[in-house]
Amino acid sequence: MMNGYDKAEALAFIVKRIQPKDHPDLKDMIESLISQAIDADMDYMHKEGVLDAEGNAGDEYYEDDDAFEHIVETIVANNKLTPEQAVKVAALVDDYMDYQQAYLESKGLCDWE
Repeated sequence: MMNGYDKAEALAFIVKRIQPKDHPDLKDMIESLISQAIDADMDYMHKEGVLDAEGNAGDEYYEDDDAFEHIVETIVANNKLTPEQAVKVAALVDDYMDYQQAYLESKGLCDWE
């Protein structure tokens, strides 16, 4: 995890802003999928060097498109989703990324921008 990042707080912040009507086929899984998105996002940042092993800012930049792809692929693989479900998850992850950014900005945790 990123230093100063509170997953439970971030999850609540993000889920509160996601509109279930925008994701009707996923509405019962939104909290679980967002939790998985956070984990996959942190995994991406550590693997790519955006965060170091201690959770501090690393030497690499956060690439939105690469992170998005990693998050969606991870969720799809972990949940054995169909291609149709993957498209719906991608829309949810798109919302997640916007609200994750808002959470990070609200906490002053955007050192890499």
